Amino acid sequence: STEEAEDAAASMAAETIKNFLEKGTIVNSVNFPETSLPDRPENAVRFVCVNQNLPGMLAHITEAFAKANLNILQQINHSRGEIAYNVMDVDITDHDDVLSFKEVQEVITMQEGVLSSRIIFGKAGQG
Repeated sequence: STEEAEDAAASMAAETIKNFLEKGTIVNSVNFPETSLPDRPENAVRFVCVNQNLPGMLAHITEAFAKANLNILQQINHSRGEIAYNVMDVDITDHDDVLSFKEVQEVITMQEGVLSSRIIFGKAGQG
């Protein structure tokens, strides 16, 4: 029935938003490339960055982590047209302070061509 179809569509939309907020996953987007990484390791935070799809952008982003002595455990970079979407899991074994990540985020976000970034800490609803 129409009501069941509407419920199914609403449920799918809610799950899509939840996965984006909690994991950085993108599916069924018109403007962004589909992107999904495996679950984040326990000893990592997830860093998400949207940037213009230009040569050298990924190198600038990963260089900021290297300069802060932060190791990227896994990453994915997908692009669609003029937009690139990056998801990186960064090792926090020797870096348990939030400030070091916020400083790296600021360095990356202020780079020419970076449109936005966010850090996904912990489990949803728990910080």
